[in-house]
Amino acid sequence: MTSAITDLAHRLRPLVFRLYHQVRRQTPQLTLTLTQGSVLSELVNGGPRRMSALAEFERVKLPSMTDVVSRLERLGLATRTPDPADRRAVLVDVTDEGRRFYAEMVAAREEFLRERLIAMDDADRAAIEAALPALAKLLVDTKKEELISDER
Repeated sequence: MTSAITDLAHRLRPLVFRLYHQVRRQTPQLTLTLTQGSVLSELVNGGPRRMSALAEFERVKLPSMTDVVSRLERLGLATRTPDPADRRAVLVDVTDEGRRFYAEMVAAREEFLRERLIAMDDADRAAIEAALPALAKLLVDTKKEELISDER
């Protein structure tokens, strides 16, 4: 069983990587790094976050997160304000432009996938749909989940 699982992991990893890379490469976007895109997604979907929480969420040092947020600010996608609960801390939030950009990026990526799904036969689409719950279980990251629930 272990060798079968090892083989499955060996075949799955490059497939998942190439699929994400192709979706990302084939859709219009600003040149956001993976971390910048992840932070933007978290702000859109989870609301304002302290800079320190974002750094911990992304598992980067605070100075690195400061650079990420500074880039998002320069692009007009995010803004920093003092945290009303603790004026020493900073809250990062998405701007209206950031929400618009994120929505357009998601729509373009979903359209890219939709076109490819349309080109498949019903059996292949059904196989992908049936695999979604199992694939979602691969994404469980308890550290990130704890951080999200602690902040909300």
